Amino acid sequence: MKIKLQHLELGWHVIALTLLSGAFVPLWRQIYVGGELAQDPFQQVVLIVSYSGLVLLVWHYRHIGQLLMRGWPIWMVVGLAFISVLWSLDPAITLRRSIALLLATLYGVLLAIRYPFLTVLKLLGTVMSLIVIASLIGIASGFGWAVMDYPHPGAWQGIMFHKNALGRIAGLALIVFVTLSQQYSGWWRLSWYGLSLGTVILVVGSRSMTALVVTTLVVTAWLTLTMLYSLASRERWQMTALVLTTILPISTLGVIYWPEIVSLIGRDPTLTGRLPLWQSLIGIGIQRPLLGYGFGAFWIDPSQMLSLDIALMRLRFWWAKHAHNGYIDVWLELGLVGLMLILTTLFLLITKNFHSFFQEKSRYKFLFITIFLLYLATYNFLEAILIESSLGKAIFWIAFSYTYYETQLNIQEI
Repeated sequence: MKIKLQHLELGWHVIALTLLSGAFVPLWRQIYVGGELAQDPFQQVVLIVSYSGLVLLVWHYRHIGQLLMRGWPIWMVVGLAFISVLWSLDPAITLRRSIALLLATLYGVLLAIRYPFLTVLKLLGTVMSLIVIASLIGIASGFGWAVMDYPHPGAWQGIMFHKNALGRIAGLALIVFVTLSQQYSGWWRLSWYGLSLGTVILVVGSRSMTALVVTTLVVTAWLTLTMLYSLASRERWQMTALVLTTILPISTLGVIYWPEIVSLIGRDPTLTGRLPLWQSLIGIGIQRPLLGYGFGAFWIDPSQMLSLDIALMRLRFWWAKHAHNGYIDVWLELGLVGLMLILTTLFLLITKNFHSFFQEKSRYKFLFITIFLLYLATYNFLEAILIESSLGKAIFWIAFSYTYYETQLNIQEI
């Protein structure tokens, strides 16, 4: 009976994490109902259903106080989101989204307390497999909903609501599948390799340049770390120095000659309007640099804006529903205080896992977490998936919260 209950519990997590990944429901909503999912109560109902499994935390109530003390950086971010109700452009939206952020954080805590790392990785692998396989089947079967029309005709979206959503979730899936392939042999390993190939096909088919570039960079980082692991300690330092002295000049030249480079490959030098958008947002952000405009409240309807500058910016960049840069979005919503908390936490987590990768026996765990954090950190230069709790993006904050407790707090030893 206990085993059956465990299976039911794990099955529930698969359903919840699939919904929180933004699969199926937003697409269904888009096809049959229309309108923005984030602007009606429907998303709230789905989120409540998805987070209902948090009731399991009741059985671990003794650890909650200890977690609050030891996990202070994340709780400071969540607390700042709630406190920003006091100066928010829309206090009601800020309160709702802060509650959703709290639930996503607690979900990461639950996963870290209740399951060993490999079980969580398998959960993610099952969720990503459902999304990848269903998307490939939908696209191969010629279903109209699996391929976008205007304004991105021919781009794949699979069972997601947008090509960019498919691209970023496929990038995450690739990291999960490759890690799982290292834990198995025989047919299981071949299966994970096959799914990895499927995710690469989806990234390319989605035509999401952000997903393609970030996934390529992360795979390169993965191969580099694997190569460094096989070297002696002194050789690692030499190789690291060589890599840095190669990357830095190339990056500098890339920035200087950016317009010429993107013109050669037929891309927009403004990054599809991102550069003028960022320039406008920075000017607005400077008006409230320390605390921002309130969590989740900056990108509300322009007609509700109290600031003329923000309203004019929204009308000019009518296509922008977020800053297309996670760091700018955090700054706009939670100010420099929130941004510094996030950047510090990211930096400490990456360096700690990078060090543990070369020191600990469970190196695959630390490699996975390092690569995931690099993926998250890099992706947010061109899209906004930091401190997000909406359908389609909540999975990234849940995973971030989980990796924080898994590495920083050694939860399994509590």
